[in-house]
Amino acid sequence: MSNELTEQLTRLFEPRSIAIIGASATKMKWGYIVPANILAGGWKGDLYPVNPHETEILERPAFKSVKDIPGEVDLAIITIPANHVEEAVMECVEKGVRTCIVISGGFSETGKEGRAAEDEFAEIARKGGMRIVGPNTMGIYSGPNKLHALMPPVRPVAGKIAFAAQSGNLGTQMLSLGKALGVGFSRFVCIGNEADLKAADYLEYFADDPATEVILLYIEGLRDARRFIEVARETSPKKPIVVLKAGKTSAGAKAAASHSAALAADETIFDGVMKQTGMIEADTTEEMLDIAKAFAAIPMPKGRRVGVLTWGGGWGVVTADALARYGLELVEFPAETLAELDSVLPPYWSRGNPVDLVGTLDLSMHFRCLEIIARCGCVDSIISLGTMGATSSFQSFVLEGPIMDEMQRERIKPKVVTSEFLAQLQKTDEAYRDEVIRLMAETGKPIIAVSFPTSGSITPMLARQSEVVIYPSPERGAKTLAALYEYQQFLERKLAGV
Repeated sequence: MSNELTEQLTRLFEPRSIAIIGASATKMKWGYIVPANILAGGWKGDLYPVNPHETEILERPAFKSVKDIPGEVDLAIITIPANHVEEAVMECVEKGVRTCIVISGGFSETGKEGRAAEDEFAEIARKGGMRIVGPNTMGIYSGPNKLHALMPPVRPVAGKIAFAAQSGNLGTQMLSLGKALGVGFSRFVCIGNEADLKAADYLEYFADDPATEVILLYIEGLRDARRFIEVARETSPKKPIVVLKAGKTSAGAKAAASHSAALAADETIFDGVMKQTGMIEADTTEEMLDIAKAFAAIPMPKGRRVGVLTWGGGWGVVTADALARYGLELVEFPAETLAELDSVLPPYWSRGNPVDLVGTLDLSMHFRCLEIIARCGCVDSIISLGTMGATSSFQSFVLEGPIMDEMQRERIKPKVVTSEFLAQLQKTDEAYRDEVIRLMAETGKPIIAVSFPTSGSITPMLARQSEVVIYPSPERGAKTLAALYEYQQFLERKLAGV
């Protein structure tokens, strides 16, 4: 990556000063909401509202023009109507602003006239050495410096995943869902119409960004497909790239063109690009986060052989089917591993893989079985079903089921009993989480947990996934594990020069 582009995008994601062109004292306008989000998010820097009709906005003096601001401006954010954007861009260039986010829409996504206007201000910026995000964008987020330069008031969790999206609405909602699931982000950018900065530019920056370990992309179409492929090919061996490609169908391609002026690639062509570059494709929005959070939290499997630990036999069967569907192998344990498990489990256990815990609540038995499986030489990864995150299931069972009915019949104080019981289950979750982290560190093998929340709510454990990963179904866990193995195979082929 060129030093110039690195410096420019560093000014974008880590600005020391920001000007809001079109800043407003009216709370329902983007010129108020965007700077309010920045201030509420905790960013530390100089914020300059620009509005010729106001003297003060958000308790800060307002400037009539960006050129009136004293000192340097690293980033300008434009929130004014489309017909005034060109003038604002020209003033930013004259001021020497380094980067600019054009929130305003009404450009190439609307047709020929809009494209002509977009090309005009992009040319002005290019000649002046200023880089532009957008137009038609919802902004950016940067975790390391708590910069929430976004239209919607989302508060992502800081983490290791960088995310570039050709949809601000989808992207920011994924940030919110990520927060609920404990998935943290280092950077986020809504790419917009790509009048200047393209998807490949952000990808190239993320590749060398020390705050980023995993890259997530939502792509509708590519403006410079050749360069994107080259950058992806260079980046994949360093960091995993997870891609959701929309606009594959004729209906989707038409929608993409009207949404972000994107030229959608043919499905077969894009599939070939994925294979050439080593990028990992997600089929759904939930898969995007499923796979990305696993790359950010757990080791990659060295092979396709999986050991399964389950609280009940039926879920083990479902998991076995899922593993086979995604090209993974339910490994057959050697005699010595079966003997070790025999010494821990009751004599009526299934004596095979999956290892059925026959519903026991003895946590030490769970721990011991998990360790035996993890240390088995023929096992590359483990799926553990029903232990971690069990609190919510028991909560529903206790509060709504036969235990509560019995307590009511006996006129016992149910709230006291329930509170003590659930507190103990929470400790079980924490202990199991610690054990999973220890075993992954010692064996280098990924352990994926599957929880079965019965109420539909997200449990506290599901919202803490920076060091472990938990999925609500074995199918999602198995597919994620297959994606990790696919990437591991890609790395091995690169190492072998294939």
